[in-house]
Amino acid sequence: MAFPNFPSTQMVVKVNPTLKVWWKDIERNRELEANELLGGLTALISVESDRHLIKALLKFWDSERLVFKFRDFELTPTIEEIGGFLGLPYRDREMIVPHKPSPRSFLKQMGMHHNPNLLCLKEGWISLEFLYSRFGDEEGHENFHKEFACSPAKWERYRLNAFAVALLGSLVFPREGGKIHTSLSYVVRMMARGGRTIVPMILAEIIRALTKCIKGKRYFEGCNFLLQLWAVEHFYQRTNSVDILRGTMGNKIINHTSRMKYFDSPVGTEDWFVYLRERSAINIQWKYYWLKPRRVIIRGNDLYFIELIGLNGMQPYAPLRVLRQFGQIQMIPLRSHMGQYEYDFGPEIPQVGTILRRWEKVITIEVREHKPFCTPEYYVWLLEDAEHVDLSKEGIPGFGDEKERRWARNLLNRDYEITPEMRQQIVPNIGDQH
Repeated sequence: MAFPNFPSTQMVVKVNPTLKVWWKDIERNRELEANELLGGLTALISVESDRHLIKALLKFWDSERLVFKFRDFELTPTIEEIGGFLGLPYRDREMIVPHKPSPRSFLKQMGMHHNPNLLCLKEGWISLEFLYSRFGDEEGHENFHKEFACSPAKWERYRLNAFAVALLGSLVFPREGGKIHTSLSYVVRMMARGGRTIVPMILAEIIRALTKCIKGKRYFEGCNFLLQLWAVEHFYQRTNSVDILRGTMGNKIINHTSRMKYFDSPVGTEDWFVYLRERSAINIQWKYYWLKPRRVIIRGNDLYFIELIGLNGMQPYAPLRVLRQFGQIQMIPLRSHMGQYEYDFGPEIPQVGTILRRWEKVITIEVREHKPFCTPEYYVWLLEDAEHVDLSKEGIPGFGDEKERRWARNLLNRDYEITPEMRQQIVPNIGDQH
């Protein structure tokens, strides 16, 4: 069997031992505070990486439509799934807008004097070892007292935030070489202040990393640990009771191992590629039954997608393409031009006020308990790829493109045979309506 050329993408493979040591100290002394601030993110420290799964997934990522496109279905991480894994709020919370601090500002936020010898700060990064030696070590203030602009008592207040910066920079928004974004000091401050959410930022950077890596970027700068958990939960089909009994209580990342207890995981990139290539819509886990939001965010008020503010850039997100993940019937989605809304941040973030206002007015839909149905038109449209169909501004309540719907129905009625496999996942009799 011939295999495609897999990307030589690098990513976080092992958790830095220093971060593990630091977390053990936090667990003994400030675990409740850490979990209140970071939610399930602290559980990522115990996750074992499967880089082979991530490399195989990259071969299925559609960077234009922002979904994984498999044999006869599309799938993508959703805000609700990411938020559910982490146990962090996102509804009715403002997205965090990152700010790149000057070297002086970063050190001030950490309770330290300005240090012009730290050249790395001019490049926007700091090392885990620097943070641990000053804030993780119990004698950090004493050992480096000349660097601090605060008393030992106030230094204690900075320690948890420093750990949060280290964790986010090491596992959630990693950079090659273990470089930790100095922008994360501001992100953590906003998290601690309350009323804001980091969940859209995490999802944005996962999507951005997927797109950038298939376009040749060397390092995966999204949370590959979380993407890995998300994928395995969808590709291991199980009974509802497994999720309900083993996933409704406690940390969803820690409970992941229990839910996946009997999953026979592929080994190696090629095995994962074959496994993913052979998956069909009827043998995956569409919904996490441990995830029970009543309503989910589906689109913007004036856009057919949602703009997410990431750490490094703006990222569109298109949940309309994966309605079955919400128990809704999947129909042909509107194919909007999202490329112009995807860009890297410079010194300033353009139109941030407009983006935040759009986030306040996102449209939600009800989560249903339907089986993962799709319409026959959608099935034909997906298999044919529908690239020759012009975009249309028409639609039924914004959830489908009527021009593409008519094209697919005509093709279905005249030239396309409905297979038994197709019959298992479409709404009964919908193909007979005229």
